[in-house]
Amino acid sequence: MNTEKEKLALSAKLKRSPDFFACYPHPNFPTISITGDSCKLCCKHCGRHYLRGMASCVTPKSLRSRCLKLHSEGVKGVLLSGGYNEEGYVPFEPFLETIEEIKKKTGMFISAHTGLVPEKLAREMGRAGIDLADFDLIGDDSTIELVLGIKKSLNDYKRSLKWLDRHLPHVVPHICVGLHAGELRGESRAIEIASEISPPLLVLLVLEPTAGTAFGKLTPPSPDDLSKVAAEARLKLPDAQLSLGCMRPRGSLRHEMEMAALRSGVDRIELPSEKTIEAARSMGLRIRRLPACCSVPEEVAVKFEL
Repeated sequence: MNTEKEKLALSAKLKRSPDFFACYPHPNFPTISITGDSCKLCCKHCGRHYLRGMASCVTPKSLRSRCLKLHSEGVKGVLLSGGYNEEGYVPFEPFLETIEEIKKKTGMFISAHTGLVPEKLAREMGRAGIDLADFDLIGDDSTIELVLGIKKSLNDYKRSLKWLDRHLPHVVPHICVGLHAGELRGESRAIEIASEISPPLLVLLVLEPTAGTAFGKLTPPSPDDLSKVAAEARLKLPDAQLSLGCMRPRGSLRHEMEMAALRSGVDRIELPSEKTIEAARSMGLRIRRLPACCSVPEEVAVKFEL
């Protein structure tokens, strides 16, 4: 049964829009790692595991070749990602000239998973034509130290977020529910920080204990934990779209997680189950299918929509 806060959140969502986006990024919006499977950090929830699932382009030449080929095949957008350096950001500096060339030749929508970029890099990323920054936002100093193992603080996250917002057309904060070893800690503060830039969209992730990582044997956050954070985000950011992203527990928890998100006013789910789509339809939501990453803003999403 819906809690009062969930009811308020769902009402706020329906008041803003009856649309529900089911997002399917592959093969039309692929992810490319510019560092291959290399990362200077070994974050406890990832352990470099997720890099292995990305296409690898570790030189500007290979990135140019891959993106031009993708464009020739009809691909309209890409997510550029990679492992962090010691400062906690993806080292895009050697690729900026090539990214600018790709943007001019193809017009593809380019998203970038950034990390804690310095202002100069944020500025140069904007000049190169990167359209959107996917920014992992952590709301507690102890979580930063526990998970990333680097000496950074909330203020570092706030600064990078504002620099990206100043220099790029779109910035979409990502908040991972239960990132602190499965516990809720700092999610509310992260939502507050995100609200300071009035983002077009906020993505919620859920810690997924992954085999082979330091967090592999943890108990994941509950659907109620997700619902609590999602409802808070919905009410704090009534004008933004709210998405449930790809990193979340599947298996027996999949439908419960997706329903918790629906009840709490999310507008999008990446790779939802058909059962969830039918539930959304029964709630009176209008289903729209988006062959792109769940962080693509709505005004851009219409260009991708099926």
